Amino acid sequence: MPRKERDEKRRDSKGRLLKSGESQRPDGRYAYKYIDTFGNPKFVYSWKLVPTDKIPAGKRPDLSLREKVRQIQQDIADGIDPIGKKMTVCQLYAKYIRQRGNVKRGTKKAANS
Repeated sequence: MPRKERDEKRRDSKGRLLKSGESQRPDGRYAYKYIDTFGNPKFVYSWKLVPTDKIPAGKRPDLSLREKVRQIQQDIADGIDPIGKKMTVCQLYAKYIRQRGNVKRGTKKAANS
């Protein structure tokens, strides 16, 4: 690989350096790709790279991409499934029952209904 290509860093449309896993889509939205606890690739999107960026007109306010990445990395370090935050109580209870080994048939039946 030529030295010039190797020394070039990935940058966004404003000239800022993009970190590993970050990219900018053609429509201007930022994306972050990571691997979840099951080994599946997941993507997170945001219109802002850093908290001080302005949101394009007509777009909903949201966290910046780097804030979202920080939350995801903290959840993974703590052993929390980032997708599990959006579970319902029934889904959480069913998952809990599946993980326990000594559950009676009536309890399993109640969890499935």
